[in-house]
Amino acid sequence: MDRICRPAAGLEKFVRFYVQRVMKIAGPAMVQPVTARAMPLMLFALGDSYRAFVNRQRLLKKSNMVTLVGPQTYRRVDLHLQGTYEDFGIFFQPDGLYRLFSIPMHELIDEDYEGHAVLGAFTSQVHQRLGECESFEERMALIDELLLQRASGSRDYDGISDAAHRMLLGGGRVAIAALADRAGLSLRQFERRFIERVGMRPKLFARIARFEAALNGKARFAAKSWTDVAHQCGYYDQMHMVHDFGEFTGETPKETLVHLERVFGERLVRLRSAENSGAFDGRSWVFF
Repeated sequence: MDRICRPAAGLEKFVRFYVQRVMKIAGPAMVQPVTARAMPLMLFALGDSYRAFVNRQRLLKKSNMVTLVGPQTYRRVDLHLQGTYEDFGIFFQPDGLYRLFSIPMHELIDEDYEGHAVLGAFTSQVHQRLGECESFEERMALIDELLLQRASGSRDYDGISDAAHRMLLGGGRVAIAALADRAGLSLRQFERRFIERVGMRPKLFARIARFEAALNGKARFAAKSWTDVAHQCGYYDQMHMVHDFGEFTGETPKETLVHLERVFGERLVRLRSAENSGAFDGRSWVFF
């Protein structure tokens, strides 16, 4: 069972949403591909640990109790799911982790780290307190309280923050030169600061945001053709979209969706049936 919710007022510019996932897989291991993703996250494991297969290293490793995951630019990891899982995740805005914790985001690209090693005792204490909570609502209230305290002394929301936010909301369909001008920066200055705060070059970030929009758009509206999805997301043509999917997932669009539907099938049924309900469901990210 999945729960997804926005953060408290005052945290929207730092945190995109909170997620809780509870599931039990008693049969053969299920593989969840972790495709390219624009957002960093902090994941607290309150049940079994995941087994993560790092594709390019051909290495199977056990996940940490608290994991800090940077933005991903390709399908670096496949999760092998078998056991009883209960997780609480914080999906940050593109520069939210940087603004709250002053982490140079380029060091997190295509990486994951044990939380205590990066953020010290903060993550260990939070992990323990989350485990003592009895509901998703209690966990949200706890994280809201702790992050609001950090937000009071955080770095300012500026032109880079606004640019990344616009890129994500617009599915990558933005003019980078116009965003640099809006921020009052030269293109070179804009790119340098964007890499520091978001972790990657603006052009690559925009491509990943567009890929996410295409994958999630098709997942939410199954009746749409891939050709329509490509057109609506601003690709030159369907082959242009296929090329990006190959880079970001290692598969074709159809193969990617089929693979993820095996893991997220129940959630997709709920999303498709409640599309017009107005309930929040993490619109920019169906799969996590």
